[in-house]
Amino acid sequence: MTEKRKWYRGKWKTSAEIAPLVMEIINKVTRRGIEVKEEGNEVSFFSYHPAHLWEKERASLEVQVELLLSLFPDAQIKCDWEEFYEENWQENWRQYFRPQRISKRLIVLPAWEKYSPQKGEIALFIEPAMAFGTGTHETTRLCLKSMEALYPLETPQSMLDVGTGTGILAIYAAKLGIRHITALDTDPLAIEAASKNAALNKVSHLRFVQDTVNPEVGQYDWVVANLETKIILPLLNALTQIANKTLILSGILTGEIEKISSVLDRPPRKCLTEGEWACLII
Repeated sequence: MTEKRKWYRGKWKTSAEIAPLVMEIINKVTRRGIEVKEEGNEVSFFSYHPAHLWEKERASLEVQVELLLSLFPDAQIKCDWEEFYEENWQENWRQYFRPQRISKRLIVLPAWEKYSPQKGEIALFIEPAMAFGTGTHETTRLCLKSMEALYPLETPQSMLDVGTGTGILAIYAAKLGIRHITALDTDPLAIEAASKNAALNKVSHLRFVQDTVNPEVGQYDWVVANLETKIILPLLNALTQIANKTLILSGILTGEIEKISSVLDRPPRKCLTEGEWACLII
């Protein structure tokens, strides 16, 4: 019998004006992302912490939040902690994770869904992972659509997926026909989740590596990075050098496009948008 993994969830409520700063602190400490629930005068969101890291991460957050409150004495920051087990969390996803049609050719489904792809169709099955969700955020969809449009034109043989999360982009690359794929993430839980999803989709020619971008990763025809702008910027020079044919950048707010473009040594070939999010093809 598999042992149920224990987690801690931080239920945060903060003043709207200080919420971005609190979320930035949490992202730096955990690198696991945040689930935002409500916005307005008060912002509510959840942070997730595996049991073996919770005490260390909580202590770090408390110190930084106390410092933040000293700078913004009128702000409100409250966090209630609760423990729960991963099995219970995963069961909750069944209530609202439904098949999502990305394009005429591509559909993303929960792992428990029974579905037989039509001729020429690609079905990706994803098991939700703690703090990585289903991998179907707008930024991911933009990457998937970009990859689908570009693949017949460029037929890349290799791809580097930076910040793989659920592994959905690397898995789709394998389904398209790319033979040499490396997926990086700094979070060991992402590597575990992505590896499980690769097995679920019966693709084996992928390497999942716990690491960040560095010169030793080598050269790839495609480099795909679905990251926040503040993470992309210091990596941008390395990412452009690693990409032989195409660099796909997502996780960028439309208001941040110029910030990315100003650092590039050439203008983006194309910009796709969905809602407030943008994806640059370079």
